[in-house]
Amino acid sequence: MSLLISGACVAALAFILAWAGPALVRSAAPVLMRVPRVAVFALLSLPLLSWAVVSALSLMAAWLLKGPDVLPMPIGDVCQRCLNAANPLGGAQVDTLVPVVLFHLLPLALTLGFLIRGGLLARRRHRENAETARLLGREAVDIQVAGRTVKTVDGHRHLAFSLPRRYGGVVLSANLCSALEPGELQAVLEHERAHVEQGHHAIMALVEAFVRPLRFIPLFAEVAASVPLYLEIAADDRARRVAGTPALASALLKIGPQVREGSHLGGSYALNIAGPDRVRQLVAPVRMAPGLLPTAALSSALTAFCVLSFSVIATYVGVLLTGCTLP
Repeated sequence: MSLLISGACVAALAFILAWAGPALVRSAAPVLMRVPRVAVFALLSLPLLSWAVVSALSLMAAWLLKGPDVLPMPIGDVCQRCLNAANPLGGAQVDTLVPVVLFHLLPLALTLGFLIRGGLLARRRHRENAETARLLGREAVDIQVAGRTVKTVDGHRHLAFSLPRRYGGVVLSANLCSALEPGELQAVLEHERAHVEQGHHAIMALVEAFVRPLRFIPLFAEVAASVPLYLEIAADDRARRVAGTPALASALLKIGPQVREGSHLGGSYALNIAGPDRVRQLVAPVRMAPGLLPTAALSSALTAFCVLSFSVIATYVGVLLTGCTLP
């Protein structure tokens, strides 16, 4: 009974967080904006913790339920003894028509499915980025901007974006370079360099592969929407440390929100300096106080998931490492 109650509590907490989590994430924004890179790490931990919760619930079901034997003897007997040894709570099992081995295969099947999908998306991302690199090789020229070598293209209005270094790195339009003052141009350059050097393109690849497939769940829809914004804030932090807040704010105002409109360059996977209005946050940051309690609540829920889930998984790992052997 204690096992059933424990599993029900974990499942209930997961359900509540899945639906109430978006409000917590939005309410915690005044704090998360101060530490955008930590915020991105915390938000990306949610898919891992979700996998851990599903795995823990599946493994707990294997302790609680007993189904028909599908493994040949004596392998099935050995597996049952290992299963009993991994159960820290003990107690009677409930007979069902579902083979227990399926509860162990569920986490593996989910992991394999996401890895296959991630691999397919990585191939598509590589093809599009390679095509963008080919276009840049034909249209862009390297120039020195604020002591850095960047690619520039003629026309294309106020264009500023970045790709992974091997596909071209930072790209600016000639129109943008002529429209901005030296300090503003340095701010734009440092913003885009932050995307490249801090691995933001790889982070977005993880979001696309492991978060967006789950966006039918409100919490993951919020994570998929929030991570790009915090990456922009992280890049802004780098830019204003180097060039200053006034230069960055002025550059953002001049560039405007639709930097990519009408451009065939960049592709789907470029990170652009334009986007949601961040000037207000730069010049008049919101107070942290309203976000402290939601941040504490979100952190507590994540910690609880981490402890409960990995304690269950650890019992299985311990049995495997100390003597679960086949005859």
